[in-house]
Amino acid sequence: MTTPILMDCDPGHDDAIALVMAHRSPAIDLRAVTTVCGNATIERTTANTLRILKLIGCDAPVYQGCANPLVRDLVLGTADGPSGLDGSPYLPEPGTLPTDIHAVDFLAQTLMSAPEPMVIVATGPLTNLGMLFLKHPETIPKIARIISMGGAFWRRDETITPTEFNIFCDPEAAQIVFDSGVDVLMVGLDVTMKVLVEAPQFEALAKIDTDLGRVVHDWLRYYEKLHRGQMGIGGALHDPLALALVIDPTLVRSRTAHVAVDLTGTHMFGATVADFWNERGIPANVQVASEVDADRFFELLWSLIRD
Repeated sequence: MTTPILMDCDPGHDDAIALVMAHRSPAIDLRAVTTVCGNATIERTTANTLRILKLIGCDAPVYQGCANPLVRDLVLGTADGPSGLDGSPYLPEPGTLPTDIHAVDFLAQTLMSAPEPMVIVATGPLTNLGMLFLKHPETIPKIARIISMGGAFWRRDETITPTEFNIFCDPEAAQIVFDSGVDVLMVGLDVTMKVLVEAPQFEALAKIDTDLGRVVHDWLRYYEKLHRGQMGIGGALHDPLALALVIDPTLVRSRTAHVAVDLTGTHMFGATVADFWNERGIPANVQVASEVDADRFFELLWSLIRD
């Protein structure tokens, strides 16, 4: 069966690979892409999206979304360079402009007219979805699930930080989404930091001798270098893992929890705080991915690039 999805993103090297997977998987019908500020300004994330889709031959329409977080000043990510997609000089110039309707309005119209509730994969800050629920709460029952890359819950070692950028960038939007009543699967650093591109992955990727394989190789080489400089480890494929769960939900195990975001800096601004044991008697509002089969994830990724 094919799952129709809407993808909300802020490309980003790992967003780019998630877009490749969404376009190439026979299990996914990518209906449209909405863009949000985060890894770069909204103008750059939108241009990056258009360039990526042109490169891979995807004709999904693109809708430009929010240029700033709901409440706070924009803080840009650094993991992908100032352009959001540094190290990609061969990308074509955008062949088209984004569709002339704001992403939030497009989402509202599309969800309300869809015959069945739809899946949204969100790989950037949740600003567009937070604004959607504020402006159009009637759309909430029209969403089957949101798979959101974001958050971090416990620190096993020095590779996991107390906060994660997508939530930190717009914590108010994240809290609105978590409390909306929508089925939310959060794919956070607890699992994404286990799908690392290091020497064995580059060895496998080098065997995919295609134009797309070489493009992905170059993206990941640049991305891995930035990550290793910042964190001392290989590049974590955060966004591709979130997208992969549309194709194969069994790649992760999850736990239900009540998740709140620290909006005041009382403990750690932008941190996600999870009650897994219902100690406060508050109903769970999120499914939290807790374990991942990294080997099967990479098998899926390679197959989509190769075939």
